Amino acid sequence: MHHFHLLKTTKVAKETNDSVNIAFEIPPALKQEFSFKQGQYLNVRFLAGDEDLRRSYSIVNAPSEENGELEILVKHLEDGRVSTILNQQLAAGEKIEVSAPAGHFYTNHHVSNEKTYVGLAAGSGISPVLSNLKEALYQEPKSEAYLFYSNKSLHDIIFKDEIDALLERFDGRLKVVYLLSREKHFEDELFEGRICAPKLDELLDRFTDIPVREATYFICGPSEMIKSVSGYLKNEKKVPSLQILYEYYAAPDDEENAEMSDEFKAIPNLESMVTLIIDDDEYSFHLNSKKNSILDQALNEKLPVPFACKGGVCCTCKAQVMEGEVFMEKNFALTEDEVERGFVLTCQCHPTTNVVMLNYDV
Repeated sequence: MHHFHLLKTTKVAKETNDSVNIAFEIPPALKQEFSFKQGQYLNVRFLAGDEDLRRSYSIVNAPSEENGELEILVKHLEDGRVSTILNQQLAAGEKIEVSAPAGHFYTNHHVSNEKTYVGLAAGSGISPVLSNLKEALYQEPKSEAYLFYSNKSLHDIIFKDEIDALLERFDGRLKVVYLLSREKHFEDELFEGRICAPKLDELLDRFTDIPVREATYFICGPSEMIKSVSGYLKNEKKVPSLQILYEYYAAPDDEENAEMSDEFKAIPNLESMVTLIIDDDEYSFHLNSKKNSILDQALNEKLPVPFACKGGVCCTCKAQVMEGEVFMEKNFALTEDEVERGFVLTCQCHPTTNVVMLNYDV
């Protein structure tokens, strides 16, 4: 379960005009609970009156450079209540509620590996991509990495100083291309524009040292970018799906993922008894399959369910179906293997049988 702990901020530093880098001190008693894998995220929580505001932010660190702190990047979003607090009001030394690391946007490393890793990032999507590339370079001395990183302008490049320092440290093993979408590139016009399938095709034609089908790819950015480049790698370049890892930093917003999909309309209209196992306790409630999601109804019942994004992206509300069946409207976080093993995102689930039991503890 995702329990929240008060963590002290040791750093609150502006990275760009609209983003801030926040570091948390991890007390010795919480070291094990807050151990993490590269590319994972933290959930932060603020209580505003009756509202429970939660957001997920990717960890910037790599485990190999752990120094007793965890760092996240928070980009300020227009009308974003939590991102506004973190960018404009938070100061070093203050404490906020944070839950333990979660997520599976990573791959395992071994010192004997001799691989190529390719990071494709846009804007604040750099956080989990950079964490993954750093860990690969630290853990696998024979491996190399490429980073293709898109921003509006040179001034908007997040973590540029750190990335440039990594270029020196891993000289010859790390290659970085900054792409600019709203200004002329100082080096090469190929590096102008956003990352998309046609642009990636041009880049791979230029960087012929990349073993395209054998490489492992870490992708994070807007949903259009993720769909474009992952589809291109799978379909055009025949890269195996297991080598293409991606993470959405927001739920895709398109007709294909409309709230009332044809599949949702087709599920039976019935009353179900839903039972949730949370921290070894069982809670039950009635729910109509056409009304609230299981998570929303659990929150209405004031149950201690874990959640964050509520958009099918962060995986915080993951549970396993133990009895009955459910319909999951969206899924941008669970792997195919997890789905096959009965895991679901409860923020997207509606019961389709009269009795349903879900376990949050597995």
